[in-house]
Amino acid sequence: MAKRKINKKKSSKKRKLTDEEKAQRQQEREIRNLLKNIGFERINRVNGKEFTFNERTSELDDIFYFENIILLTEYTISKKVGEHLLKKIHFYNKVNENKTDFIKFLFDNNIYPDLNEKFENNKFLKKYSLKQLQISILYCSKNTISQEHKNQATNVVYFDYHIVKYFESIAKVIKKSTKYEFFSFLNIPFNKVGEEILKSEDNSSKKFSGHILPEEHSSFKEGYKIVSFYIDAKNLLKRSYVLRQNDWRQKDIIGHYQRMFIQSKIKSMRKYLHEKKRVFINNIIATISTDKIKLYDQNENEIIIDKNGNFNTGETKVTPAKIEIVDETNIIGIIDGQHRTFAYHEGDDVYEETIKEFRNIQNLLVTGILYPQKELKEKKLKFEANLFMEINATQSGASSQLKQEIELMINPFSSTSIAKKIIENLNKSGPLSNLLEEYWYEKGKLKTASIVSFGLKPLIKIDDEKSKDSIFSIWNNENKNKLKEKNTEEYELLNEYIDFATEKIRDIMIAFKDNLDSKKWKVDRNDSDAILTVTTINGIFNALRKIIENNQNTTFTIDEYKELLRDIDDFNFKQFKSSQYRKMGEDLYQKYLSNKS
Repeated sequence: MAKRKINKKKSSKKRKLTDEEKAQRQQEREIRNLLKNIGFERINRVNGKEFTFNERTSELDDIFYFENIILLTEYTISKKVGEHLLKKIHFYNKVNENKTDFIKFLFDNNIYPDLNEKFENNKFLKKYSLKQLQISILYCSKNTISQEHKNQATNVVYFDYHIVKYFESIAKVIKKSTKYEFFSFLNIPFNKVGEEILKSEDNSSKKFSGHILPEEHSSFKEGYKIVSFYIDAKNLLKRSYVLRQNDWRQKDIIGHYQRMFIQSKIKSMRKYLHEKKRVFINNIIATISTDKIKLYDQNENEIIIDKNGNFNTGETKVTPAKIEIVDETNIIGIIDGQHRTFAYHEGDDVYEETIKEFRNIQNLLVTGILYPQKELKEKKLKFEANLFMEINATQSGASSQLKQEIELMINPFSSTSIAKKIIENLNKSGPLSNLLEEYWYEKGKLKTASIVSFGLKPLIKIDDEKSKDSIFSIWNNENKNKLKEKNTEEYELLNEYIDFATEKIRDIMIAFKDNLDSKKWKVDRNDSDAILTVTTINGIFNALRKIIENNQNTTFTIDEYKELLRDIDDFNFKQFKSSQYRKMGEDLYQKYLSNKS
């Protein structure tokens, strides 16, 4: 009996990915899914293909496009992100010197066949000229990039991870309507996006019917004008912005007080619009930039508002008016009603067919607040935050954490607010750069809550007359006591104090870092050499308080600190438990910093 021949197939096992490769792929998936939700399409077969442009050899990780916008994308999960960026800067400069030449180079040399095919098949190159293509370099890092490194390449859009997570949360809920805010983040004016760039008018606008309500009828302070008008969702969505927590805008400049979208709430609202086929009856409260709006009376005569917020007509009664708003993004700030507004978003659910018809109907009532031109941005933000709190005080939606954040903005002169701003400054540059936790997803950094409460607030307090150990006591500013006045509005003076306190703290930190073995100046619980903990930072802060208290209201220069701390490498930081920073501060002072008392 003949034996059967058995064919053995060689087993082909896939190579197991390293942890680094897995992290890299996860990052790529995050960015790709996000941009897809916003409405971008991806060019295939880009990653790893080298080319030489203007004598500079490089490669791209991804290319995305939306109409005439092209994003040249770079991914990195490197912890040495500064070094990675520096290697790319020369290429980025070559591209940014002449973006039209670079994109023409890609097309002419068929570097990416899918790019040529997509643009030729979609007739984009017939619709838009090369000069009308908007090219942005999108640098995506999973780890924090220091401001010093960012300053080396200012013509790059840094898609920091907290910004990725922010837009991910937004796009997950409102899909393609995220594009308006995303274009603002890319710093691409909406009049240069898609068919808008083909229009002859640079700043078109649209008029909406409404009324003007002077301050006498609103109980707001003098100069604050109220306008109410009906607007369609499409135009409102395009022009709106919301100052949410963990936003991409600079928090220290404009602040954030809104919560993120509640997805279930948006979904239920879209279901309501679809089934009931009628609008929400309550109005949307917003602020409108006065330089982006014009008011006209019933005879089409323009109503001029001076810098103090006064009308040239002298009217003090409710007046019918036409409200003309510039056709730009990011000019109407929603204080209350973000869910009602964004329920009309451009989505992909079962309700979209119905809702897309509603987006063009003027049926949303907006109450808009117009500030006097002379009003300080800090006062505007404080007003908005207070108004938000008044509206949401009895609602369950605003979390206690959010309310605490709002409190910090309402009371910017409190020790907690000052301490938080100093933390932000210390994290931007100097020995503590990128070592302090700012965002919820960050791992392996110093948590700041205890640093603020137990270390920094006592060091920078301004409200304790008996205290002689605060940086405030050594600040030689003749107007400094104005910060103690009730309802003070000395914002410029406040910023001067924050800068002064940051400098004094940074001075002593520089000396500690320079005199310690480099292996010690890091945050790592698993590294026996690493000494940076909340206890260490608070211990140093307490030592600085002792210096101020015992040195007759003065501190040392950086060089003097370095000399005093020349033997600090021998100090046993790890002998102190988590709550012993007061004792550590006393020991540091007695052993090293009391010599010049």
